[in-house]
Amino acid sequence: MKWEVIVSVSSALIALSALLFSVFSFKKQQDRADAYSKTSVKPLLSIKSQNYVDLKSIQLINYGVGPAVIRKVGFRRAPDDESTNKIVDLFNLNIDWETFVNVPAKRAIPAEGEITLVKQSLKHLMNQGISEDDGLSILRDWKSQKTGILVHIEYSDIYGNEMEPMKEKLN
Repeated sequence: MKWEVIVSVSSALIALSALLFSVFSFKKQQDRADAYSKTSVKPLLSIKSQNYVDLKSIQLINYGVGPAVIRKVGFRRAPDDESTNKIVDLFNLNIDWETFVNVPAKRAIPAEGEITLVKQSLKHLMNQGISEDDGLSILRDWKSQKTGILVHIEYSDIYGNEMEPMKEKLN
């Protein structure tokens, strides 16, 4: 009977050890899966410009595989200037913009998504009653005014992990 108790206790200890091992192994696998899923949704922001003769625009693009959550945006002419979240504030043009948006905090840009920050076309200018020559002149001036704008965007992934801020100078 003594051996039967020892065998029973030994079997219970082996079963308990196997259970604990499987629980810890599952936890480790789950932690690895969570870490992988978080790294597989990283956003990557960039600025792109269209500089055609008859069309000018600036887009904020998320080239990453996960949404970008905007935390802070700043556009400015010089490092010491006060920043704005509306890039059109930096243009000295008295026109109706075809498209412009500000970029508030907490705005999300989906993976492979984009926001057109500002857009102006010759067609839109001519629809405002501006002559073709004057419209082309405005678009040339637009390009020179865009050059040198400093862009600083702080953002995170959907889990709240901060990404390296995007800092670019438009040309």
